[in-house]
Amino acid sequence: MKINTNIKRLSLHDSHFENVERIGNDIELIFDWAKLDDFNEGGIEDGLILGKTKLTIKGISNEKFKGYFDGAKWKPMTGPIDFVNSWQEVANTKIDEKLKQFQLDGMYHAEKENYWIEWSFNYKNFEIEWNSHVTSAEWKEGKLPND
Repeated sequence: MKINTNIKRLSLHDSHFENVERIGNDIELIFDWAKLDDFNEGGIEDGLILGKTKLTIKGISNEKFKGYFDGAKWKPMTGPIDFVNSWQEVANTKIDEKLKQFQLDGMYHAEKENYWIEWSFNYKNFEIEWNSHVTSAEWKEGKLPND
């Protein structure tokens, strides 16, 4: 299943990057799971817990990575970001569809140090795709999506 509208209902809280592939200004992110507030396109008003999730984002611009080190202040981060091995998990997902801005943050581990990382960018469009899901009610009963 897939959607390409109303991305603000997506939450990646506690998700982990399984794969990241960049092609120019586009990126494909694979997460171990995600949450949608609703799936009205499928006739489901309840929230969904998605199994393995692919988020494809096209036309990324104004991309920034910042790290909060030693309780000091934000510093720009340079060099390649190791999404899969060093980004522990996503904490917050902030999406502004009017401004087409996307931001993720969470804990990052590199060079024997843990710190908070923030990734923000603008985008042109996106697509969220998944193969399995359960409703929020089913999730609360202990049911898991089958990937």
